[in-house]
Amino acid sequence: MIKKVTIVASLLVLIGVIGSAVTYASVNKEVAINEIRQIEDETITSIQVNVDSIDVEFISVPSMDEAKVELVGTGVGKTMKDFSVTEDDQTLLIALQSENKKWFNFTFYTTDLNLKIFAPEKIYDNIKVNGFSSDVSLQNFQSKTINLTTVDGDVKLENISSEKMNIKTLTGDVKMEEVQGAIALVTESGDLNVSDAPVQSFNARAFTGDISLENVIGPLTTNTVDGDVFISINEIRHAIYGKTLNGDIKIESEKEPSNAQFEVKTLSGDVIIFDKYERNAKMGEGTALIQLETVSGDVTVKNK
Repeated sequence: MIKKVTIVASLLVLIGVIGSAVTYASVNKEVAINEIRQIEDETITSIQVNVDSIDVEFISVPSMDEAKVELVGTGVGKTMKDFSVTEDDQTLLIALQSENKKWFNFTFYTTDLNLKIFAPEKIYDNIKVNGFSSDVSLQNFQSKTINLTTVDGDVKLENISSEKMNIKTLTGDVKMEEVQGAIALVTESGDLNVSDAPVQSFNARAFTGDISLENVIGPLTTNTVDGDVFISINEIRHAIYGKTLNGDIKIESEKEPSNAQFEVKTLSGDVIIFDKYERNAKMGEGTALIQLETVSGDVTVKNK
């Protein structure tokens, strides 16, 4: 008897759940979204974005006439109720939490939304993005500080000038071209690729992923647990610190440096420095300190 009661109760619960799902889905149908909000305040100096499961793209425009925020793609009917664009105290605030972030989601599809921010050309004080499962793209901007964080998504920056940049992603690649400033990159799982960057300082850290730097000019610090480090520059003139637990370190330059000191450590791997030095080497006064370390991997420094 108890067993029959339990079965009946379970069936009633199941029917209730199915009914709730059907009702929820019927009132939250997938719809096409094309929402445009104009940016009115000419004095805006900061932009803050908080989104979930939505790709973010910053687009520089020449005048306020073209300044706007655009949300396009597909989502549920209530998406627009959660979408907010406000201008407060010289700050543009944009927020949207996707249905996919909620614990109980009875929808049977995923949203496909893109947030495009058309911002006027100027020097901003701060650009900040917090994203969950969001790709972030930023091109042709100047800002004193830039802070981009995404839990699961790629980050791409091109032609960016900033006094200080902090880029973090839990799972995702970071690609940067023609950037300048003091740069800090962190990813738990992803590759870091940076090119054509005069930097005040550069710090890149990856738990699982390769670090590739091409024509990044300035003091460099790279650290990865499981991945290779590759650096290609015209001339070794600044300090370089490269470390990996499991991976190779390779540096290429147009010519042998005239004023550098190499300190190289590897537990299991070969060391070749310009085909004539092993482990440690000093050129000139050794002003530029090059520290390279790997537990399991080769270290190679050579001419291009």
